[in-house]
Order: sequence, then structure tokens, then C-alpha cells
Amino acid sequence: MTAITASLMAVAGVFGIGMIIGVVVLMTAEEALTAVAKTAARDVSGSFWAGLLTQLLAVPALLVMVIACAITIIGILAIPLAALAWALALAGAVTLGLLGVAIVIGRAFAGSGRGSERSAAVRGLTVGLLALSLIWFGAALASSVPVVGALARLVAVAFTWAVATVGMGAVVKSRVGVSRLSVQFGRFGGSSRWNAKWAPASTTSTNEVQVPVSWQTPTPVQGVVAARRPVEPTTNSSSGSGAEL
Repeated sequence: MTAITASLMAVAGVFGIGMIIGVVVLMTAEEALTAVAKTAARDVSGSFWAGLLTQLLAVPALLVMVIACAITIIGILAIPLAALAWALALAGAVTLGLLGVAIVIGRAFAGSGRGSERSAAVRGLTVGLLALSLIWFGAALASSVPVVGALARLVAVAFTWAVATVGMGAVVKSRVGVSRLSVQFGRFGGSSRWNAKWAPASTTSTNEVQVPVSWQTPTPVQGVVAARRPVEPTTNSSSGSGAEL
């Protein structure tokens, strides 16, 4: 088995594992994944900087947590569990973010299509992961050429890191995928229920109540508002009759 064949099989294996994990996440945490995808679609640059800041603060946060646990004897015993929880949380954020960005990329290429929301999400996830895997397939095919292979692998690593950073930032900005966002997603095509769910809520209400003005009076002509006729001051009849007497 040549090195190119081994690299292609490795990329295919990662793609298969990613599809399995993506389907499991869609079945168990579809709302969280959808929230992350919405956040990444709304603000790519903001998600990137948030993800970059999270990466820079990941190791200091681990050190602070370890130091805080080392204050007490029970905390020292809990350091391995805290480190394991930190690693699992970081891996989960990266995985959830990658899957969310993959859905965004897949919907950009494949559109919404027909069918239920879950089928549209699976289709977008498949196309998105396939698009990400094609970069690594190209890098594997070019690995036999010394300079071109190194450049292709560098491009694949940089692109994957950028996608992972955007995804991690989307996870952080969406509060780990539990917030409900109203983000327009129509630029990725389609007018299905999926896009209707992602459309922003209207700021105007259709059931507006018009408060009548106090000086307005009814008028038989539709669309014309009549003003109240001014009332003329009246003389006191009783005082006039008294003067005559």
C-alpha cells in the first residue's frame, strides 16, 4: 500500500466518522447544532474572533482551574477529573462547531431542497463534510510532489483550523448552542420551513390598534376625518330675564 493510498483511506475514514457523529448529534441535539449553525451563518468574522480568543484562553483557564483545585486536599484528588472535563468540553465545542459550519457550507452549495428540516440538515451536513474532505483528498493526492504536497497540506491545515475556529466561536456566541436565535438564512437558498424557521421575527405587528384622537368625530366619508365644530358661548337666559323684571 502506497503512502497516497493510505492518506486517501485515512481521509475517507475521517469523513465516515464525521458523518456518524453528525447524524448522532442531529438525532440527540438538533436544537443546539441548529443554533450554532445560525450563529456561524449570521456573523462569520465575529465567530472567528470569538473562537480565536477562546483558543488563547483555553490553556490559561486550565491552569487556573488546576491551581484552584490544588488549594484543598479534596481538590487535588479532583484535578484529573477537572482536566478530563476540560478536554471533553474543548473537544465537544470543536466538534459541534465543525458540524455547524459544515451545515452552513453544505446549504451554500446544495441549497435547502425539499423534505423535512432534518433531511435538509443531513443533506447540508453531508455536502459540507464532503467539501471539507475534498481539500484533504487534494492534499493526499499531491503528497508525492515535494513542494506542492507540502503547500497543499499547509492549505488544508489552515482552512480546517479556520473552520474550526469559526465553529468554536459560534458555539461560544450561541451560549453552547442553547440560545434561540432569529437569523435570516435565505441567502443560502430555498423558501422551505427550514428557512422560515431561520427568518427574523417581524418588528411590526399586524394587529395594531389605532388610538382615536379626542378631537376626531365620525364622518360618513371613508378616509376623511372631521374636526369637532367649535361651540359658541351661550348667554345666561336667567340673568337676562331678571334684568327685565
